[in-house]
Amino acid sequence: MTEENIEAPRTSVGLCANCRFMRLIESDRGSTFHLCERSATDANFPKYPRLPVLQCAGYEGLGTDRESE
Repeated sequence: MTEENIEAPRTSVGLCANCRFMRLIESDRGSTFHLCERSATDANFPKYPRLPVLQCAGYEGLGTDRESE
């Protein structure tokens, strides 16, 4: 894979591409949706945010350790 191919999903999805609360949902018809799992406990976050997400107060990267906070 080229660097361009790796960056393509990140730019089209934004922060959700590597957020620990994003879950990729695939429908029976093959469509994919980005579910924000923060929406289950906080109504301030949309269940399926408009993409690309460029700013998000709830964003936590995949490598973030919540215990150290």
